[in-house]
Amino acid sequence: MLGMLQPLTSDAADARPRRPISIVAIAALVIALVAVGLSAVAILRPAVASCQVAAWDAVPKASEIPSGWTIGSTDVYPDNQTTTIAGPAPASGSAGSTIYASVTCFGDRASDAISRTEQASKDAGRSVTPLDGIGETGYAIAGDTTGASALQFRRGPLVAYVASSGTVTDAELRQAGSAVDAAVRRALGEAGVTPAPVPSSVSPPVGSPAGSPAASGGASPEPSQAVASPVAPELEALMPRLVSGTTLAVQSATGDQVLSNDAASKALVSVLNSFGKKPTDLQIAQAYDAASQVDLTVLGFRVPGVSAAKLKPAVLQTWLLSGATGVTTKETTVSGVQVTEVTYGGATSVSYVALRKDAVIVVQSGDAAIAAAALAALP
Repeated sequence: MLGMLQPLTSDAADARPRRPISIVAIAALVIALVAVGLSAVAILRPAVASCQVAAWDAVPKASEIPSGWTIGSTDVYPDNQTTTIAGPAPASGSAGSTIYASVTCFGDRASDAISRTEQASKDAGRSVTPLDGIGETGYAIAGDTTGASALQFRRGPLVAYVASSGTVTDAELRQAGSAVDAAVRRALGEAGVTPAPVPSSVSPPVGSPAGSPAASGGASPEPSQAVASPVAPELEALMPRLVSGTTLAVQSATGDQVLSNDAASKALVSVLNSFGKKPTDLQIAQAYDAASQVDLTVLGFRVPGVSAAKLKPAVLQTWLLSGATGVTTKETTVSGVQVTEVTYGGATSVSYVALRKDAVIVVQSGDAAIAAAALAALP
């Protein structure tokens, strides 16, 4: 990367992309798809086939998730899988709600992993409480104005993380967690398992700051209320809006809202420091299908005052783990756009890294045709 950073890990099992999610609760971008703190634990995961298969098979049933929600795509990695659970169709102009469930095989290190990640969450200043009724042991992370709410729990050799994005109630998140727990138990060989009951009372939306209408029980904002200005309008302008007939939602945030305490975030902060920049200078945008019907996510990275050519190696090394064992990169052209193609092996999404003005754009999809269409749609 810049001749400074070493690969974040030498473990091939860790050689996987950070699958991006909706920036409605953008802190979940790092939390959920770096296995939510699991990347902060430098534990070598055992290559136990039965454990890996159980992780891959631990997908909840559609009948067990919250009413009105649907099971979306499942991305499979060497030792884990992440399943998207999409909320009801949002009102026109509003962002959708999504729950992301990751199940990872840790084998005989599972207990150690859950303890370490819980401590990492506490060290990061997040509100952590014991999780009862889901998993053998686990904890809940309360939402606030800068982070997504989540549940993390262990059952046997598997560790699950269920993270919210958008307006998700406590009851919905817990029901999704219970459904994932039931799926984990079935994957481990417990036949006929169903989710534990969840209280029917509806809690305020997870992550609603105190004093907001949702938290106080007051009326919802009127539709005519002004929409907040984009955090990074210049970067959002470089994101595709329409790909293969699908309109993409676009949102943005700054690095201090996204970066966490995991190794990848620390590495990226180190690079920013070498540029004379801070996390607040980093801009990150995302274009995504709010209905979760298209296998596509587009990320944009920009640091004002830093060229795209200088920023690109940092994104490749710290965010996409291009230097990790088992990850391959090559320079190619797709839809007339020069890109660095990053592949992780197996049934994983492929990342295509392109430059636009002073920004680095990452197109990620498991469908080559969709990725090509997204690259063609870049402004």
